[in-house]
Amino acid sequence: MNNEVCKQHSGIIQKLDDCAKDTVKQWAEIDKIKNRPPVWCTILLMAMSGLMGSILTYAALIDKLIQVAKATP
Repeated sequence: MNNEVCKQHSGIIQKLDDCAKDTVKQWAEIDKIKNRPPVWCTILLMAMSGLMGSILTYAALIDKLIQVAKATP
């Protein structure tokens, strides 16, 4: 029996192993995507963060205006 592999098929075993490794990587990435929060949740958190930033900025400006008003005779 001849154990030699023909020239046309010499790298097929390595290609199959590489394909199997790539498939495992692809499924790992798909699992990461499935486990992320939904888009509506991300948009809601973004809106709440923007609103909180605006409220804090407005509160700081009001505080400055009150301090200026108290300092003015």
